[in-house]
Amino acid sequence: MKERIQKFGRALSAMVMPNIGAFIAWGLITAIFIPGGWWPNENVAKMVSPMLKYLLPTLIAFTAGKNVGGYRGGVAGAVAAMGVIIGTDTPMFLGAMIMGPIAGWCVKRFDKLVEGKIGAGFEMLVDNFSLGIIAMLLAIAGYLVIGHAVSWITGLLSSGVNWMLAHKLNPLLAVLVDPAKVLFLNNAVNHGIMTPLGIQQAAEMGQSMLFLVDPNPGPGLGILLACWAFGKGNTRQSAPGAVVIQLLGGIHEIYFPYVLARPILLLAVMVGNICALSFFTLVDFGLVAPASPGSLISIILMSPKGKTLLGILGVLIGTVVSFLLAAPMVKARPDFQGERESGPIPDAGGVSSAGGVIRKIVFACDAGMGSSALGATRFKARLMKAGLQDIKCTNCAVGDIPADASLVICQRELAERAALSGKEVLAITNFLSDPALDALMQRLCQPEEPKATKDLPLLAEANILTGLPSEDKEAAILRAGRLLEAAGYVVEGYAAAMLERERVATTYMGMGLAIPHGTAEAKAKVRRSGIVVLQYPEGVDFGDEKARLIIGIAGVGDEHLDILAKVSCALEDTGTLNKLCETPNSRIIYETLKQ
Repeated sequence: MKERIQKFGRALSAMVMPNIGAFIAWGLITAIFIPGGWWPNENVAKMVSPMLKYLLPTLIAFTAGKNVGGYRGGVAGAVAAMGVIIGTDTPMFLGAMIMGPIAGWCVKRFDKLVEGKIGAGFEMLVDNFSLGIIAMLLAIAGYLVIGHAVSWITGLLSSGVNWMLAHKLNPLLAVLVDPAKVLFLNNAVNHGIMTPLGIQQAAEMGQSMLFLVDPNPGPGLGILLACWAFGKGNTRQSAPGAVVIQLLGGIHEIYFPYVLARPILLLAVMVGNICALSFFTLVDFGLVAPASPGSLISIILMSPKGKTLLGILGVLIGTVVSFLLAAPMVKARPDFQGERESGPIPDAGGVSSAGGVIRKIVFACDAGMGSSALGATRFKARLMKAGLQDIKCTNCAVGDIPADASLVICQRELAERAALSGKEVLAITNFLSDPALDALMQRLCQPEEPKATKDLPLLAEANILTGLPSEDKEAAILRAGRLLEAAGYVVEGYAAAMLERERVATTYMGMGLAIPHGTAEAKAKVRRSGIVVLQYPEGVDFGDEKARLIIGIAGVGDEHLDILAKVSCALEDTGTLNKLCETPNSRIIYETLKQ
């Protein structure tokens, strides 16, 4: 359930986060040039309303559509959003977040339906007109129906927000938001929910307190200061750097591990945020646009004219209250940073490059921007200092781990999602200072000899993944190929050859079974014959059929033909195949196929 919530939250925030710069641009124009701004200018201020009504929702819709259906989905999302934008007088942020994914999904489904069925020379004609027709129909639907429904929902949400403000209840939002934050739903809460509602409120009132529910760095700063003052060992050593990053960098993920290691500290965070929000309510303070990242600098820049000091005081109040409550908790157990285990994730599909060559290290976080970028930058500096410039080090979102990654480093709470990539996962508690990172550096400086391929069995239970969520056919085939690569059966590039083979002719065998393998030209990339098994209980679309069991094959010489025949023979019984498609126990699959 936590994983599903994180994925949904990631989808919400992924619509908004890439466009935060545009929101900030709108916010700065608003804060500076409107009447009552820092330097009022009637002509420049004319941009405020069109940007709010047309530009920002369209950017969200394009991004959302592109996330689902590629660039064509983004174009369809932008056109479809115009229907809900023009059809109502309400700023259509929620409408854009609905129409964008719908348009992307429609384009994606259409492309799958006509894949391989378009005559040569008609591709451009079909692509252009299909996109235009889909976008037109969705825009009309948005204009006539969806826009009015979304407008009603938006009005209802705005009424609820206004009711909370009228009854001074908005500080209680911290009770819901702060626990969600430390479970790495901060981007979803802030950018997926608070930012769209806050923009709506700011358009009506000139400011919104919703922009301060998540970004206030004060409560997290109080936790870090308490750890610095009263902690011991790694807790105290890592806190000073975290303080600077939290206050000025606005990367709130930096304090999450301290709270997760000692969950009672969550009370200090919540109370600190409640007190800060109560102060903002009392003095009627809000920001004119989102503060992203949530640093003191962002809050100062996004404060209305003449109210900058109130924003600083709110941060200070959150810091002091959180510090005072956290101090006795830290004193009671001053060195708790190491309580949460760090290290490899043993259930990451059995994939490990521990004995192989690590060429690319990827730091992953929920959004791929904040803590992962920090971790990658710091570790890259360590690699350079150690003379390991040949090892690439980058960062990304946990759902976008690249195919060429050798090792993924992430917070333990995100490890299960990272393990779905089929890569070795190193789970840590702190990107600034973690014993697992020190051990990794030692491993890189004194690498072990690669494991001999002659020791690899044809099938290892560790290379059987069950209960995988449905995904595209291409993604499933690449996953099987990467698993073969990571297990040592093939070298890099074989996964791409499997995908190329699928484009020539489908490897779907019938009865829910697909057996993808590489092209004849990819034989040189096979080190030893082997197979991997991926189970998708809900199926993967292979044309008009669904494959529930995908068995990736690599064979030396012509051995893949023998393996293919034996696997087909072992699974010719429908009852046996259905059992393997449904069982959550990888041992059962292993025992069935090991001969």
